Amino acid sequence: MALNPVAAEISGLVVAGRAASTDHSVEAFRAGYVQLFSYLLPTETTCTVAATEVAGLPALAFTPPEADGGLLVWFHGGGWVLGSSALTLSEMDLLCAQARCRGLSVDYRLAPERPFPSPQRDAIAAAGWCVEHAADLGADPRAVAVGGDSAGGNLAAVAAQRVEGLAAQLLVYPGCDNSRDYHAAPHAEGYLLDGFMMDWFLSHAAGGHDLSDPLVSPALAARPVLAGVPPALVITAEFDLLRDVGRDYVDSLRAAGVHVEHAHFEEETHLFFSMPSALEGARVAIALAASFLRLRFDAV
Repeated sequence: MALNPVAAEISGLVVAGRAASTDHSVEAFRAGYVQLFSYLLPTETTCTVAATEVAGLPALAFTPPEADGGLLVWFHGGGWVLGSSALTLSEMDLLCAQARCRGLSVDYRLAPERPFPSPQRDAIAAAGWCVEHAADLGADPRAVAVGGDSAGGNLAAVAAQRVEGLAAQLLVYPGCDNSRDYHAAPHAEGYLLDGFMMDWFLSHAAGGHDLSDPLVSPALAARPVLAGVPPALVITAEFDLLRDVGRDYVDSLRAAGVHVEHAHFEEETHLFFSMPSALEGARVAIALAASFLRLRFDAV
């Protein structure tokens, strides 16, 4: 299948803008990321959204009109360098409303100011804090899930390996093996996330850290560690440099005996999940993710 025309247009604009710019600073890329999503964020939300803190980290709390006992702890994408909880408004509002769960979108510390493994340690602390304080937040302590997209999927996978008592993990095109040569991956050129951007992210985020460390590349964790994680839904996109990384993590989890559901979107590319106002595929993926979460929360 071909790339969705709307996704192709968005991807083309981003790629063209990146090629035309000579400013590859952190500040420039952060501003561009905000600009991209500023056109896509909702003007109204179904959930009540409020600023809060999670384990000492800033966060946005999402409370749907009808909330059951579940709680989703979400980590945004952006290569551990870009992004914020504010830019997750589109997906988190729909996801929490449809899953009838509370949500916390966490602002973990970003590189290069705080490189690896600071974001990973923040994710572990946030998830553990939410399990411990779920009842205080109006949720069932047995019904806490972690989730995230891209770099946030990496953080969710790391947290799922290290925090006990989680009910589920929702991994959207997760960057789970950063020891790979991403330039050799399919779709490494001409798309929203390309080999140049992965080099840029890792050069700012790695801080000299060993990229084969499972704290940074959770796909490289030992089999007993993988066997202990909660049930997972992994979402991948065909025209995405991280496509095969996500697929391989699905295979590794299944080989370790973990219940894994895999949803692959043939006409989408990186970041699509965060664009439900523009992409039908995003709305379908969010509905699927919400159904997965409801089932996992109901099962506790």
